Amino acid sequence: MKQLLCMFSFVFLPGILLAGNKKMDLSEALKNNTIKLEAINFKGLYQGKTTRLSITNNTKSAVEIKVDLGTILKPEEPGYQPMVLAGEEILVVLPHATGQMEVQTFCGDAPGSCPKTDLHYSFSHVANDTFVKVLQFINTNKLFDYLGQDAVWVMTNGHNLNSVYDPERVELSKKFIELIVAVTGRPRPEYYTSNATAQVPNEPAYVPKVLKIYAQFEIILQAPKTMTLGIFDQEGNMAQPVFENKEFGISGHRFDVEFEASNVPAGKYYIRLKEGETVLQEKMVVVE
Repeated sequence: MKQLLCMFSFVFLPGILLAGNKKMDLSEALKNNTIKLEAINFKGLYQGKTTRLSITNNTKSAVEIKVDLGTILKPEEPGYQPMVLAGEEILVVLPHATGQMEVQTFCGDAPGSCPKTDLHYSFSHVANDTFVKVLQFINTNKLFDYLGQDAVWVMTNGHNLNSVYDPERVELSKKFIELIVAVTGRPRPEYYTSNATAQVPNEPAYVPKVLKIYAQFEIILQAPKTMTLGIFDQEGNMAQPVFENKEFGISGHRFDVEFEASNVPAGKYYIRLKEGETVLQEKMVVVE
């Protein structure tokens, strides 16, 4: 019986400690000097759980620290990109002790250099409410990949909304774009792109080169038509066909276009749905 009582006390002691914790956001705890923060990018990457926070409790009570969504960490060496935190991780730190946690990060400046391994960071500020709403969508849907990263760059670097797209997650991409349109007031894109990125230390994260362009056409035919769909350059030459002189019957039709743009010259292109020489529908797209 004595042995069982000892086991009972040992099992529930951590729970008792948790119940009495002071709960604070990271920014608040830093502001009132409850904690000391050290941050190291231990992976030399910007996307994923790349950064480790070491939090020292300066008080006599245990504290429960939650990372503010949208916390911005600045590099302690110039030229490197800041880190945007998007995970709302929680860490309990005992009195006068130091605890560690790894946090979800994104690049906060597309032209900035990718971090090197063990680059030190410090707290800068917390993002505005509009940015936080975008990060909430990322957090809720676990978009800790390039889709979330492209949305972050929309907010930090003014990238076009059409980059927030994944052809494998079309409906989620469109839902995400609708959220960004709603909170920012920016126009809805007419087509979507994928761009090159890199995670090479000391090199820019974002490469301003369009790899693919995605677009969709819908048409209702009242009579059969023989149609052509393709991408044309500014001189009217076909750069890439989708289909040519194909007959379609009376019905509604939807066509998905995937333009391989990585090896074409920069400039304006036109995705055209044609009957003979008559343009039925057209979308102008830009290859950077």
